Amino acid sequence: MGWTLVTGGATGLGAEICRHLASKGYPVVVHYRQSKNEAEAVAEQCRSLGSDAATIQGDFSDPGSLQAFAKRYLDTFPETTALINNASAYLVAPLSKTSSPQWEEIYQTNVHAPFFLSTALLPQLRQHQGTIINIGVSGIDTRRADTYSSAYTISKQALCSMTRSLAKELAPEHVRVNMVSPGMLERSQDSLPSLPMGRPAAFAEVAGVVLFLLDKTNSYITGQNIEVAGGLAL
Repeated sequence: MGWTLVTGGATGLGAEICRHLASKGYPVVVHYRQSKNEAEAVAEQCRSLGSDAATIQGDFSDPGSLQAFAKRYLDTFPETTALINNASAYLVAPLSKTSSPQWEEIYQTNVHAPFFLSTALLPQLRQHQGTIINIGVSGIDTRRADTYSSAYTISKQALCSMTRSLAKELAPEHVRVNMVSPGMLERSQDSLPSLPMGRPAAFAEVAGVVLFLLDKTNSYITGQNIEVAGGLAL
């Protein structure tokens, strides 16, 4: 079994995805930008679960550093069977008050990085009939607008569109591309009364869906966006 690269794997949801995969024997590469100690701790937890694990640093905020990361990753891990595009930049601001540099950083991290990494890893993914899973956000399939994090939401809508386009393009080669979109996650107490189920999602609930999509027994699922949001977007 080849490596699974989990971007933004050092903390939060990314860390739980790494642990979930390791518990089922998936070798994981824990990517981090600044959280080196946290990434190494997650990798050690994965090893304690009986799986191989490694860490790799990378800054996705500008094209040059992203290209350098991809080259270093491919040189170090030549056998990759899955890519989890979890790393994300977030901005709380209405669109009218979002600066061009802020907009560009959001798009660089949330759209260009998943695109670039997906295409960079395609030779390996084609060889192994692998899987790409993009992490989105609840509501991007609906008409619900968000005026407080517009740039972030728009970037995730673009990522959702890319997921579907790439899924259709790669389906004949049996490379699957899907999206998992959580709503409010644990550790957040914002707007809990607005959630139909009255609570946020546990990281493990989202990671479980990622694991489901990686499983070869579900190899006929592609181009889908699965929400793990307790009915938030209904």
